[in-house]
Amino acid sequence: MKNISKILTFHRQFYRSSRRSGVFRNINIVKYFHVKMQNISKQCRFFLKQKKRYCRMTVKEENTYCGEHMEISEGHKNSNGSKSLHTRIKCPLDNSHTCYESKLAKHLRVCNAKRLIDANPEYIVNGINRGDVHLDSPQHIPLSNLDQSVIASVIKKVEIAYDKLPVIKELILQHDILDAEINNPDYGNNTKKHLIQNSSLLGHLVRAKLIQENTCFIEFGAGKGKLTYWLAKVIDNHIKGSTILLVDRSSHRHKNDNKLRNKQFPVNLIRIRADIADLSLNKIDAVMQSQYKVGIAKHLCGAATDLMIRCLRQLKEVSTVDGLVAAFCCHHRCDYVSYVGKQYLKNCGILPEEFPILCSIASWATCGTPKTRNDLHSQNKFELDERESIGRKVKALLNWGRIEYLSSIGFDSHLYHYIKSEVSLENVCVVATRVKA
Repeated sequence: MKNISKILTFHRQFYRSSRRSGVFRNINIVKYFHVKMQNISKQCRFFLKQKKRYCRMTVKEENTYCGEHMEISEGHKNSNGSKSLHTRIKCPLDNSHTCYESKLAKHLRVCNAKRLIDANPEYIVNGINRGDVHLDSPQHIPLSNLDQSVIASVIKKVEIAYDKLPVIKELILQHDILDAEINNPDYGNNTKKHLIQNSSLLGHLVRAKLIQENTCFIEFGAGKGKLTYWLAKVIDNHIKGSTILLVDRSSHRHKNDNKLRNKQFPVNLIRIRADIADLSLNKIDAVMQSQYKVGIAKHLCGAATDLMIRCLRQLKEVSTVDGLVAAFCCHHRCDYVSYVGKQYLKNCGILPEEFPILCSIASWATCGTPKTRNDLHSQNKFELDERESIGRKVKALLNWGRIEYLSSIGFDSHLYHYIKSEVSLENVCVVATRVKA
């Protein structure tokens, strides 16, 4: 509350003094500070540490926080100890959003997630790709709660297994369809890094000869469909009979596939909302009617990568799957039940109960430290570099387990550094093609 008061006071004084002195002759700047001063008291007071600012969501006059941050900031009780009517809980149908506990019954009647469940499309088969569901998932314990000797034992196993792995080759490709966009001087680094990644992934699709006529491309975890957008431009009029199926469990605004539809691209675009764990591709007509099937994904998080591989294997049992190009991401979010490389880890001497430790260590490769490298002492710099190195080795092991699994089901699979680490620390992709008899 004190911080908000200070901000309000600053804006008020700055606005008044600026008008008196005539410093701001641009009326738009004056309007900005006037609106800012009026609206800041109406916005959520929850401070976002990572973004170093307050949440910008507007709130009701009697509330201090917006709906999403009310649960975090105000707890579940009133000041007199009684249970609050404004307590927010995670929706039991979709935990990506919250609702008032007192209005839960009403919310469940209108929740979009319920509409999807009620629709019950044929291609949704509950848990079909979840993996070994009879297994108990090992309990996750924070590394800070573990004895250092336990962590050291796992790291030793990682070091031994990693030394036996082949070096991952760097193969950075580029597709000329994105050359003009990548070289656009108006774009910032954040925009360019995604263009560079998409360009290299498209280059790998071309190199693996996976772009051909009468192909159904399945983009897993499609999000806003940026990879699909550029793939459709590559296909355009040159490759006939192509379909792109976009799969995502969430609904997104400003989807790029809508732009393609508006421009009437000669590509059959289908978007479905589904969890990959429950997706049966052989029950989608557009997939089965295509001669070739290819999976694609850019930064599919953790367990979703394994679900994708299982989904393609399940399709492979009734049809042919010609290949897969996917960029890995977020190994700390892997799940032992769905992970496809269990046999490989077993061969490395890594026990099931050590899998959560492995995933936690994987985060060392990308999580960094709150301090900048200039603020660290030389000893701490060494420790940070060593942690990052161990984290990358764990990621390599988890990725290799997937390669071994893909090989066992009939794919010729390779790992590549498809972009520089300066573009993204998650710079490894898998390229798998069907082994032809």
